[in-house]
Amino acid sequence: MRNIFMVEDNQDIREILTIFLTAEGYRVLAFGNVKEFKKRNTEIFPDLYLFDVMLPDGSGIDLCNEIKSQSNNKVPVIIMSANVKIDQTRKLCMPDDYISKPFDLNDLLQKIRKITL
Repeated sequence: MRNIFMVEDNQDIREILTIFLTAEGYRVLAFGNVKEFKKRNTEIFPDLYLFDVMLPDGSGIDLCNEIKSQSNNKVPVIIMSANVKIDQTRKLCMPDDYISKPFDLNDLLQKIRKITL
């Protein structure tokens, strides 16, 4: 089973994505903010990071940069945002993919499957 680490502050979105992705065979570890994410169990390794851009205590862009700066960390990152456009995101960090909110769940699933194969 593939692990997805998701940081999304909107509880409704977090719950919907967790239910949907779990039904699709993924194990989702969902965090509501950067602080929770940083306190995660480091013995569980992700196959994908899914970060919202605007978080109450930080930014998914900063998390993406932190992950990408670790030379031994090749885990892909997908950025989700309603406010930041793809061109801006690519300039600020180098996500493996990007999806604009609101999005279709099947579009997100297709991006996840493409990256985690």
